[in-house]
Amino acid sequence: MFDKAKKETEKKPSAPKAAAPAASKPVPASNSGQTTTIGSSIKLNGELNGDEDLLIQGQVEGNVYLKEYNLTIGEQGVIKANAFARTITVRGQLTGDLNGVEKVTITSTGKVRGNIISPKVILEEGASFKGSIDMDAKAVKPASQPAPSAKSA
Repeated sequence: MFDKAKKETEKKPSAPKAAAPAASKPVPASNSGQTTTIGSSIKLNGELNGDEDLLIQGQVEGNVYLKEYNLTIGEQGVIKANAFARTITVRGQLTGDLNGVEKVTITSTGKVRGNIISPKVILEEGASFKGSIDMDAKAVKPASQPAPSAKSA
């Protein structure tokens, strides 16, 4: 016979979907929200440049430049490099200078031997750090303009 509930759902127009809130900072199209991983069995010597987020679980020696992207040194990562990125998170070992445009974080498992230049620095309880920290926002060099690498003795 007559199904009143069915009739009412047919008459009601569907409510328009609300637009998703806009992100506070646009993500470059080339990144697509992806993170590249250098696995724990990989050893890389040389200069590393990229236009996407990077997770290093292996060994890297040289310099790492990630213009406007995030660099994470995983717990298995062993890095002997200067690093330039938007944000840098160290969970493993890093020997070299860190230049974070926004922030540098050394977690409780992280070990850093080098200098940090970033407007925001977080050292978690248990983190190991030896070096200097410069939190002057004007001192942060753009990650796209790497500083000359220092020769090790």
